[in-house]
Amino acid sequence: MEDAIKGLVPHVLSFIVSEFCKYGFLIAYEKDLSDLKGLIEPDSISAEDFELLEAVDDPVVQLLLRSIDKVVNCSKTYFMINNLDEYEVMENEEYNQLASDNYYIYIIDWENKTYEDLLINLNAVYFTIARLLYHCATQIRRNEIELPDEFYDDEFLDHYNELLDRKLQSEDKNVALLYDLIADLNLDLYDIDQLS
Repeated sequence: MEDAIKGLVPHVLSFIVSEFCKYGFLIAYEKDLSDLKGLIEPDSISAEDFELLEAVDDPVVQLLLRSIDKVVNCSKTYFMINNLDEYEVMENEEYNQLASDNYYIYIIDWENKTYEDLLINLNAVYFTIARLLYHCATQIRRNEIELPDEFYDDEFLDHYNELLDRKLQSEDKNVALLYDLIADLNLDLYDIDQLS
């Protein structure tokens, strides 16, 4: 079970990168890349498409790219501290399915009609990503894939401010890494909110 829990985290992080990338393209399609709208579906982005986003001047897109970098760095650190083989882990279908199960509990597609809608919805996107990361951290902390029903009630909300203020600590290096990522991503959201 411990291997499965450790293995699902990099998949979740990969899904988060895709989610940020999708929103980067949705925002870019409203301004800088409006002529490409409809040609590249935002949720079918490949690694090569990141270069296109890097060329976009929109500060919100640049902050989303900064968030992506934080998630990628977290993933690299996670592989290193757990001595995991990236190829083995990322090719494992069981880990991918477990990560998908976690991902689809929290991530939903928001109705985005305008640039302003997208900016407003980024608050919900970052919040649900924080919930997803906390879910993974709790799975590691409890060494359980299936969390009890009471976990879904208020546990995350009870600890949310502590997470953002870096007051919720853990002796487990993996849990601490995910807690740090939650706080780091919130700083990007704060900067995005300052732009709107």
